[in-house]
Amino acid sequence: MKISAVIWVKDEVDLLGRAVAQLLRSGVYSISIMDDGSTDGTGALVDRLCAAHDNVHRCARVIDLKTSLGLDGPIFGPILQRDQPDWLMVTDADEFWMPRRGDLRKTAALANHDVVVVERFNAALPEGAVDLAQLDSDAGLRNLPLLVERAALSRQAMAEDPSLRWVTHRIGPKLMVRPETVQSYGLGMHQVATADASVLRRARGQDIVVAHLPFTTYARFERKVQNIAGVFARYDADHSGNIAWHWRRWLEIYEAGGLQDEFDRQFYAPDALAAMEAAGAVRTAHGVFEDRRAEALARRTAIAAKTGGA
Repeated sequence: MKISAVIWVKDEVDLLGRAVAQLLRSGVYSISIMDDGSTDGTGALVDRLCAAHDNVHRCARVIDLKTSLGLDGPIFGPILQRDQPDWLMVTDADEFWMPRRGDLRKTAALANHDVVVVERFNAALPEGAVDLAQLDSDAGLRNLPLLVERAALSRQAMAEDPSLRWVTHRIGPKLMVRPETVQSYGLGMHQVATADASVLRRARGQDIVVAHLPFTTYARFERKVQNIAGVFARYDADHSGNIAWHWRRWLEIYEAGGLQDEFDRQFYAPDALAAMEAAGAVRTAHGVFEDRRAEALARRTAIAAKTGGA
């Protein structure tokens, strides 16, 4: 089984190498990196990664967003032709995929589905300097605290309750797809479309999670928000309505001079984090897998009891 990963990246020199290493450890066949004009050293890092690994490649830069989302477009078309993968996944440099058995190819739902939906959880990080070395090993990643007690936030909700932290938002999942079954990705890579409105066989990946680290250093977060202005300058029409509402919110906070405070609010005091862990609001990847197994067992037990009672 061959899995090809595509990383869309801009100014992620701190995390990109670590994300690539984790994908390679997890059995990914090839990695293609689309660097969207980085200025922080990411471009040079991409060159080094490509030189060090035969299966890491640089791919074309996005010019037209909608065209680039198609699997026959300038980003995915050449990758599919070169690698002919069984599965395709699109990820960001701040996303770390953790399969329970250490190998993405062993994800159970890949056997008989077209789309595997993989939940993402924001990392719950303590105040102070973030230890990025924790991302350098499977053991470190599996011990990363994840916010599992979440809510679907909105601009209105956050305006009405200033105590809310964006890091508690229920962020959208990422996908693994059989490329021959889909025509294009949706904006943000959280959905896919088919050419003929056919029904895709979907399943949630019970044995895989993604840890999302949008906040590590203030300098990185500030660059991200500055780059958001460039995204809207190029593709504003593609982000209408509530699409990327948190990006617009952060841009407004930045322009008002409050971005440092917004960044600081996303971290937790040690005692608060410990209380959340004790309450089950924060779990490690191992804990998430244990919870899922317990839920599945409870469902099977309930079904067996109901069937036996019939």
